[in-house]
Amino acid sequence: MLATTRLADLAPALATYLPALAQTLVVPPVLLVVLAATDLLSAGLVAVTLPLVPLFLALVGLATRDGTTGAARALDRLAAHVAELVRGLPVLVGLGRAADQVAALAELGEATRRRTLATLRLAFLSALVLELIATLSVALVAVTVGLRLVHGDLGLAVGLTALLLAPEAFAPLRALGTAHHAGEAATLAAAEARAVLAAPLPVPAGADDRDDPRGAEVAVRGLTVRHPGRTLPALPPTDLALRPGELVVLRGASGSGKSTLLAALTGTLDPAADVAGTVTGVPAGGVALVPQHPRTTAPTVADELRRHAAASPGVDAVVAEAFVVEALQRVGAEALAGRSCTTLSPGELQRVAVARALVRVRRGARLVLLDEPTAHLDGASAARVAAVLASLRGTVTVLLVTHDPALAAPADRTVTLPGSAVPASSPPRPPISAAPAPHGDETADLGAGGQAPTATATGLGWPRRALVRAVAAGTASAGAGVALTAVSGWLIVRAAEMPPILTLMVAIVGVRAFGLGRAALRWVERLAAHDAALRTAAELRVRVWRALAAQGVAADRTPGSALARVVGDVGLVQDLSVRVVPPAVVAATVPALTVAALALLSPAAGGAAAAVLAVTAALVLLVHRRVDAGAARTEATLRVSALRDVTTALDGAADLRAHGLAAATAADLADVAGRRSAVAATGARAGALGTGLVVLGTGLAAVVATAVGAATGLGGPEVAVLGLAPLALAEPLGGLVSALQRRGALADARARLGAVLTAPVPADPADPLPAPAAVRDLAVTGVTAGWPGGPDVLRGLTAQAAAGDGWLVVRGPSGAGKSTFLAVLLAALRPRAGRYALGGTDTARLTGEAVRARTAWLPQDAHVFASTIGANLALAAPRGALTGPDGEARMTAALAAAGLGPLLAGLPEGLDTPVGAGGTALSGGERRRLAAARALLADRDVVLLDEPTAHLDPPTAAALVRDLRAALAGRVVVCVTHDDALEQPGDTVVRLGTRTGALSAT
Repeated sequence: MLATTRLADLAPALATYLPALAQTLVVPPVLLVVLAATDLLSAGLVAVTLPLVPLFLALVGLATRDGTTGAARALDRLAAHVAELVRGLPVLVGLGRAADQVAALAELGEATRRRTLATLRLAFLSALVLELIATLSVALVAVTVGLRLVHGDLGLAVGLTALLLAPEAFAPLRALGTAHHAGEAATLAAAEARAVLAAPLPVPAGADDRDDPRGAEVAVRGLTVRHPGRTLPALPPTDLALRPGELVVLRGASGSGKSTLLAALTGTLDPAADVAGTVTGVPAGGVALVPQHPRTTAPTVADELRRHAAASPGVDAVVAEAFVVEALQRVGAEALAGRSCTTLSPGELQRVAVARALVRVRRGARLVLLDEPTAHLDGASAARVAAVLASLRGTVTVLLVTHDPALAAPADRTVTLPGSAVPASSPPRPPISAAPAPHGDETADLGAGGQAPTATATGLGWPRRALVRAVAAGTASAGAGVALTAVSGWLIVRAAEMPPILTLMVAIVGVRAFGLGRAALRWVERLAAHDAALRTAAELRVRVWRALAAQGVAADRTPGSALARVVGDVGLVQDLSVRVVPPAVVAATVPALTVAALALLSPAAGGAAAAVLAVTAALVLLVHRRVDAGAARTEATLRVSALRDVTTALDGAADLRAHGLAAATAADLADVAGRRSAVAATGARAGALGTGLVVLGTGLAAVVATAVGAATGLGGPEVAVLGLAPLALAEPLGGLVSALQRRGALADARARLGAVLTAPVPADPADPLPAPAAVRDLAVTGVTAGWPGGPDVLRGLTAQAAAGDGWLVVRGPSGAGKSTFLAVLLAALRPRAGRYALGGTDTARLTGEAVRARTAWLPQDAHVFASTIGANLALAAPRGALTGPDGEARMTAALAAAGLGPLLAGLPEGLDTPVGAGGTALSGGERRRLAAARALLADRDVVLLDEPTAHLDPPTAAALVRDLRAALAGRVVVCVTHDDALEQPGDTVVRLGTRTGALSAT
């Protein structure tokens, strides 16, 4: 979050706090000298009160420093929590726990709102204190000048000059107080950025200087890696030598450290890990990597490969395009070239990663590292990858991690890492569900969490009551400012006529009252506006989450896109609504009321002032359209795009760094930042021009009103009111300039959120039936299905499964519709034709939540949340159901059933052991088995397994399948797999075709 939203806090500080600080150092001393030359007593009063401002500013800063830090941390946690939820959405949908997160997200958002508002309440005190000091000081000057005028000790011209100069001495300090909170946020962000930059960077081991086109010898000597909180090392002491041109297979049991060794070779180990030993010979920028879970950073597959093909000098676009086409052809992925990377299945993503590695080899990579490149591939696709690897032998150095004997066949040699053996037979397990919750209770819990949402784009603005409260306070504050200026002018001019002192008492009290009222009402208005914005943002986050949960597996879950919507656009609505909604209303209301008041003194003068102000508003609008030209709107769009791009780059940092693309990616991000800065500069120029027009317009209105008023025979005090009141309109009309610039950006952010909220979701029946009490079978008959806006993927599919009759095993090449079939079984997709029955009940008469309440799904890429082992397992049940000794016993049993009993026994913190972001403290196989344990704990009638043995060595895979079959006996099980070993006698095997959607059942 530091690289995305937090560093954005620097911009307001640079734009407001630093200029105000510079003006504070220069303007007050200069004005004091001028004021002293004009009226020494007034200068003395200002000089006495002026030092109070920085004193109180420092005191308020000390009081708010810890609160500002805490609020920033709370916002970071909220954003990270939302991003983590979106990443793990398939898991939550598969476990039926997506609705549960609504209440948790709402509670977290409300807690963040309260903490942020408490901090703002104190932070805005700085502006309030400065406003009060400045107001009281100016009021003291005005009253003193008035009394001296009454006694004839001061001339009117000198008194008016002193009255006009005194507020200007405090203006920079008032601006500094207003920007103080931005300065604190920027200071915190800068400190954290310096801490990150000072941290040691993972540096890949350098290659030697021998000129061998196949690369240098890669040597690993005594390498040991241990993660925090683990007694056993993730990688025990390891020695390995890779000779140039050699193809070496790295094998070992799941959890033996194979992926950890690859991370050491690419310089992407967890910085918190304890590392010993040396790695040498890795060519800097000359590595091609195929990780277990590839990350993409470009919009389409072709763009992704182009990015990795054109990163070296001398590689022009034509050559890079040839590399891309050749690589896609070699892995049989030509049809994927135009596909969005966000729509790729795990198998398709693996093929793209292999093609990406081929592109890297064509542009000079000499070391190729592959981690289970065929784990999610069908036989034909795996054979293509095997042919690719065979062709690389002798040309580059290849280190291949695989459990596939066919893929390992061409290897020059095999290196086996030591690891704990998998028991031939599993020991007796305690029951996983010692006290399963009744199905009716579980359905009730889901209902309490929220029914399948019906998302709409309406209601993206503030609540009416909050809007009225903020606008009323803002109008009253601005009106008090106008009244303060007008009454002060009347007081000075009337005092110059030397009337009895009693005739001035009401005006004197009015000056004080309006001054105090303006400051206090401004504080109330800022708090009311920010409270409304924070409430709206919290509600929007929940609504967006409901919409994403309703979309289920069809939702765009890439971290960059998720943060762009849930954090970027929601944050824009929160920030911009404060700067658009109340200022626009105040800018229209206060001038109108002021003109009406002036018309009571002189209709002609009021009309003239109204005409000049109307022309000024028209000119401001014209400048906004011609000069600004949507600069603020474009800048806000680039801000969200930058958030998406930075998040995407950080998510794929391991792949980018391994391929030597970190500098090129940073340059791309800097280019976006440069364009954003240029656009922001254009907006700043337009804003300055608009503000200048407002100042000129209000000044001209004052001159015109004064001239007209004097011509109509009004007295001096009344003419003073006509001349000074329009000048006080510069502040509310200045808010109009800002509101005009930002209203387009606010509308765009709302539109993007509206697109998420109105995205198509599976329709629930108008009169749903209750979910069946128990499900013993499922059947699909003549089902045709496809994704929204796309062609049919399944056509005429018929299959059935029953509890106790063996598993329904679904086979087929990549793209045949296996994931689509699972989406239909989850009710994430509704059949376009045909019938899907669950327990004899047509699911067309059931809500999606009712279907998922009976179904547990283990996705291919089962996300492990950045928490503890126990917290990840607890997601399988309603909140609080897996707590206490009974809950811990059930979780321990599930881990044992999934083959993680030995791992748990070796963890000092047990279930409380952190697993790291994305489960990085666990191996790929351990993450897979943890996900399987989570699915077992869900205790559902129907269990959907999607490649349950991916990334597992054969003995571990066999043991896991054996344990799953024992634990799921009596359940309806549908298993999607490419692993022949999963099929057993009694299973029904469905083979999906790629072209016709036909299938055959055995």
